[in-house]
Amino acid sequence: MTWQRRNYEVPDARLVQAEREIYQQYGDMVSIDAKAKSLIKFGKSAPLIAGTLATVWTVNAGSEVYVSSNIIDSISSSSALDNEEIYIEGHTVAGTGFDQKFTFVKQLINLNGQTRVALPIPLARVSVTINNNGSLLQGRVVVYENTAIVGGIPTDLTKIHNDIPLGFQESFKAATTFSDEDYYILTSGFGGVSGKQASAADFYLEVRLAGRVFTQKAAATANSSGSNFNLNLDPAVIIPRNADIRVRAEADSNNAVVFASFNGYLAKVMRQ
Repeated sequence: MTWQRRNYEVPDARLVQAEREIYQQYGDMVSIDAKAKSLIKFGKSAPLIAGTLATVWTVNAGSEVYVSSNIIDSISSSSALDNEEIYIEGHTVAGTGFDQKFTFVKQLINLNGQTRVALPIPLARVSVTINNNGSLLQGRVVVYENTAIVGGIPTDLTKIHNDIPLGFQESFKAATTFSDEDYYILTSGFGGVSGKQASAADFYLEVRLAGRVFTQKAAATANSSGSNFNLNLDPAVIIPRNADIRVRAEADSNNAVVFASFNGYLAKVMRQ
């Protein structure tokens, strides 16, 4: 069959083309209009180790250790005073390898200070963590696999999958996952290096399909002298359903801090 232009179709030519390419390459009819959801993901890095690639997130100067089952089941704060309501977005997973299928989940949970609280819905991915309360968080909030904790924080940092850093009210993680129902049409990206320390950094946008390894889809560089990058992608980059996406950076000096974001539109699978 041929692609029929719809009267309500989005007017941006690259988005229309992306919908058509998805049908041609993957056999899925999708609709940005039906999904009606854009997505901007922003990350800030922990202080980086020179010459080492790391996810642009605040958890640690490394990359997330992805899990293949729903074992991310815990949350706590470094402050005994925190009892705020926390909003979490993430994904559960069913199946393994090439057959992995992710389902988008959002949930609310109340902190109990430094004491572990079990998530109502255990997850395989955590994308966003936000203070949903009227009072400010007093500590660092972490979402993790159930493991030993000291002062509310896991001693094994590889078990942490998202955090709200001390002094902030939302997580900073330039990474996410897309469900079995959605494609992502990536249209732009940004990266910069904090001016607090002289440094330069290379950035890599990486995508992993279910059961495969991360591959690089775009690269750019920036430095602390104000040489940031802004990528306007035309054609847009298509991220298939059940895929992970992340931005990693490599700095040329220790303790550099970088920022990165990517923007785009979700497209709902209408018929397979």
